[in-house]
Amino acid sequence: MIQKFGVKNVQVVDVLGVTKEAFRSIGSPLGFIFLFKWKHNQNFEDGIVLEDKPPNLFFAEQKISNACATQAILNLLLNINDPEIVLGDELTRFKDFSKNFSSDICGETIRNSAVIREVHNSFSRPEPFIMEETVAKEDDDVFHFTTFYPQFDENGEGGIIYELDGLKKGPILHTGFEGTRWLIELVSILQNRINTYGTELRFSLMAVIKDKRFVAKKKIEQLTKELNEMDEKITNKEEKTLTINKQIQELSNLVEEEQSRMEMAYRENERRRFNYIPFFIQLMKGISEKNMFSGLLEKAEEDMKIRLDKKKRKDELKKQMEKKN
Repeated sequence: MIQKFGVKNVQVVDVLGVTKEAFRSIGSPLGFIFLFKWKHNQNFEDGIVLEDKPPNLFFAEQKISNACATQAILNLLLNINDPEIVLGDELTRFKDFSKNFSSDICGETIRNSAVIREVHNSFSRPEPFIMEETVAKEDDDVFHFTTFYPQFDENGEGGIIYELDGLKKGPILHTGFEGTRWLIELVSILQNRINTYGTELRFSLMAVIKDKRFVAKKKIEQLTKELNEMDEKITNKEEKTLTINKQIQELSNLVEEEQSRMEMAYRENERRRFNYIPFFIQLMKGISEKNMFSGLLEKAEEDMKIRLDKKKRKDELKKQMEKKN
């Protein structure tokens, strides 16, 4: 989705745990997207919902149903001010156009954006049948995405952690921080949030970071320049050359691995969105025309019986072993 918006040099990675160690392992994240179970009239009371968004902070209320993931990504991307992150023409124009809008109007602007709507809809799985829409009930499992973003001060020596939840009227002010301690503060915020759910385990946390390929290629350029400019008279030149070449090779391998992973993720996403139902309909028609259903059903029943017999024997053997022990 980020790529389709035209944003460059950014990627999303899963965070495997809400701990200081897990956060340190991802380097310098630009922000986080948190998925949690949403409840009606839920109030965590762990921050202050601001009526007016602060200067230089983008925040849009969610005006589109079932679009909280898109909203969370946009609320983060449109706050990134890193010169190495390229927002692309569409989002840059959108950011400039909406910079003086209220949170409510920003949300309406997102809803009326043809580009954002097209990108959002492109990730919906095509449905060949019209399904009746149902409204979630009180005890239904409904999940929601929200964004956590650190707004640094002008000197970059501290700032404030905001939560950008499109279902709120304004950004949520959580806490201030000094230096780069915002990750430590965020661990505490998320752990407290998760603890309010008791035994609930269904959470997901993703970090938005600089594209690992971009970072590695930049480092390769620096090392190559250092290698080319190395003085002939420098001591231990051969040893230093070997060390730099080894670093370059490791970074090149990282670029290849990340590229392969990205390509695999792209293929998986294409398969997820592909509509296989017409294929299965034609397959069923072909099987029916050749009168193959009866034979297939009999074979399936026979295979199922064999599997059940194997499972039964395995369970009986397990019980016998437990009695012996």
